[in-house]
Amino acid sequence: MTTPSFEALSTADTATTVTGLRTADDSGLVATPYPKPRLSWSPACDRPGVLQHAYEVQVATDPSFSGAVSSGEIESGVVTDHPWPAEPLLSREVRYWRVRVRTDLGWTGWSEPARVEAALLDAGDWTARPVHLPSDRGRSTPGPVPLLRREFELPAEPVSARLYVTSLGVHCTAVNGRPVSEELLEPGWTSYPNRLLYATYDVTGLLAPGRNALSAAIGDGWYRGHLTWHKNRNVYGDTSALLAQLEVTLADGSTVTVVTDDQWRGGYGDLRAADLYDGCERDLRQEPHGWRLPGFDDRGWEQAAALPLPSGLTQRAHPPVRVVQIIRPEQRTLPDGTIAVDAGENITGWLRLRADGPAGSTVTIRHAEVLDAEGRLLTSILRGARATDQYTLAGEAVDLEPEFTFHGFRYAEIDASPGVTVETVEVAVVASDLPRIGEFRCSDDRVNTLYSNVVRSQRGNFLAVPTDCPQRDERLGWTGDIMAFAPTACATFDSRAFLDSWLTDLGVEQRPDGAVPLVIPDVDLGELPPMELPFAGTAAGWGDAATVVPAALFDAYGHRSLLGRHYRAMRAWVEFTAGRLDEDGTWSGNAQLGDWLDPAAPPEDPARATTDSAYVATAFVAHSARLLADAARELGRTDDAVRYAALHRRTAEAAWRKWGDHARTTQTGCALALEFGIAPAAERAAVGEALTALVRANSGRIATGFLGTPFVLPALTATGHLAEAYQLLLNTDCPGWLYQVERGATTMWERWDAIRPDGSIDTEKAGTMLSFNHYAYGAVAAWLYRSVAGLRPSTPGYRTVDIAPHPGGGLTSANASVVTPYGAASVAWSISGNTLTVDIRLPPGTTGRFSAPEGWRCPAGGGRLGSGHHHLSLHADS
Repeated sequence: MTTPSFEALSTADTATTVTGLRTADDSGLVATPYPKPRLSWSPACDRPGVLQHAYEVQVATDPSFSGAVSSGEIESGVVTDHPWPAEPLLSREVRYWRVRVRTDLGWTGWSEPARVEAALLDAGDWTARPVHLPSDRGRSTPGPVPLLRREFELPAEPVSARLYVTSLGVHCTAVNGRPVSEELLEPGWTSYPNRLLYATYDVTGLLAPGRNALSAAIGDGWYRGHLTWHKNRNVYGDTSALLAQLEVTLADGSTVTVVTDDQWRGGYGDLRAADLYDGCERDLRQEPHGWRLPGFDDRGWEQAAALPLPSGLTQRAHPPVRVVQIIRPEQRTLPDGTIAVDAGENITGWLRLRADGPAGSTVTIRHAEVLDAEGRLLTSILRGARATDQYTLAGEAVDLEPEFTFHGFRYAEIDASPGVTVETVEVAVVASDLPRIGEFRCSDDRVNTLYSNVVRSQRGNFLAVPTDCPQRDERLGWTGDIMAFAPTACATFDSRAFLDSWLTDLGVEQRPDGAVPLVIPDVDLGELPPMELPFAGTAAGWGDAATVVPAALFDAYGHRSLLGRHYRAMRAWVEFTAGRLDEDGTWSGNAQLGDWLDPAAPPEDPARATTDSAYVATAFVAHSARLLADAARELGRTDDAVRYAALHRRTAEAAWRKWGDHARTTQTGCALALEFGIAPAAERAAVGEALTALVRANSGRIATGFLGTPFVLPALTATGHLAEAYQLLLNTDCPGWLYQVERGATTMWERWDAIRPDGSIDTEKAGTMLSFNHYAYGAVAAWLYRSVAGLRPSTPGYRTVDIAPHPGGGLTSANASVVTPYGAASVAWSISGNTLTVDIRLPPGTTGRFSAPEGWRCPAGGGRLGSGHHHLSLHADS
């Protein structure tokens, strides 16, 4: 039904425009998986104080908007996550939508239209079936990568073509020899038995009338390659396969559909092995030249066999993995002829080479994060990961890079056979290509380096899933790491769609009793010595990712539908933990990971922290209950809001009764008591004093593990102990953030003391847990944004913003910016003499509240702020 648009009021806001039209699909693909896309936009205006009061959305079948369906006037000041006002999209259907908003001056003009196209929304849309090579099935070791191809005829000029494609394994697909995209390691890693992602590509420009060829190479990837330190294989299946459906519309109006079926043929080529942990082996002499092009003679190749259609097919809605940066590394030749490469920073990716040499000669590249005492690669900490790429040349100059693998490294060594010339070397940095939205800088370059290290660690570990590390035989989606890091992640990169996808897997992998596995996607970890983990491998702080991550996403981006989508998993986790409480209301008597990697814990037992793990577990029960109550309130679930707020109060009281004295004895104990509402209001000041005394007694050295670190600086700040917060931040002794910086860290370390004060590597820990790219301790960056610079959302999605800078630690300036759903918000402050200057920019549609730092007088009228630019000068109290 078509609803006529109402007429605009007599006044109009001609200075404001509506831009940035977008749906919840951040894939960048030509189609969307959502039949009812959620809609967002951003107002743009130079006039200060602009607020959206209402909006109207129109949806039409063509960009002229004739016969458009209208939402009508909707009263709302929010610019994100609005409902689709028209009938749900059908598979392949195309619609156009536009929006206008009403401000204080009246209605804006209509935005430029945005196009939305539906992907294949139902399993019945797929006539293709996955195909594989029978000779490849059941391999128990890495082996040659299958190549699959099919030729087909187009009797007329193609005017539109869509390729829907995925794989069991990871694929590189091409049309007529040209890759269909620059995306890597597709379709990524999900809970494959429940959810397999595909991509939709517009390949019209790759086709031509006449003979065409569709081809793909299919690597093992996560589907059947090595996983975990046990190096298990075939975890999800014993064969790789391609699922592809090409739908072409021709100029004469006819259509051609090409699908994967038993008419495809396959063989093997130069990719002799490709494994995520071990690396890639290529023998260029074995490449069947022209196999991706029409006319290739594949009569000697094997006939492909079809498999059943996988369940849970849905199009990817988050950004893909790509090469995101190219680095020109430093090179030197060692006495034995080895070429030593230094990327200058710890990265995730690989080397690209240009090499020339006789047929049969080899080039071997090994990778490591750090060097040993002799200046050679320290590879023992990679454990079972070979992290080696090897090439056998065919007798001509060639560009070399691996496929279907990645490495975490700063250093590499290139060994080449006699007669081989390595002409060029580049470092390709690889990550899920999330937009960068956050920035921070201050007057202390050491802190700037720390912040850069946090950014680099997030980039290196946000690769298909949020991993713990990118280098050793692990690279798993540990729930505890992202629980700690989520607020920082959401401010630094646009992580909404990426973590939304990961949370979807968390929901489907969650146990029937509500327990959350330690890693998502869930894989068998086997024994995790020296502990025997309870409840099918779940733990407090780790499983709390089910509540903490959705809450962080809602806080940063304001998508209420996302909160609703993951509410079931949030509630199930809280119910699980509530069911484990003893009669005294605490969670004790069970093994936990606790404040993992507390610097005082024995190296061989990182769970044996100074803070009682039962207290930590109980505190997290209270924390998640409060987050769930907040989510229930947002979603209008009043009964749940009351129920879980009461659970928070009861559990907090029980924790304080049992461990109140103990909590005051450790940094983590105090921080959780303050940040989780465990300490009664009357005790908060005393707990803050206790935390302050602990910091001073430890000479400013950090004493927290994975679970305590995100909360210790906010706890000090909230209780008025800013000097001690800066003392922790700026401490250069071990353990501490700047200790790592002063030892040359370019990413965050897993252990505070991974490198000794004399610069040597602690090889006693080598071979167990010694990663130099672990983002958990990078949670400190949230405090840099929110407290040092003073930029934080006070309502979800930054519709209202708190500007509350906290100068200290000898810093003379700091600035931060975040691209919010409304546009860029920023704050920059500097101190000169007795004057504190603060520059604030708020995007249209938002308001702010400025709070002067202690000891500085706020100018009259400086508290409440509208959108636009504000320049404030504050003077020190006399």
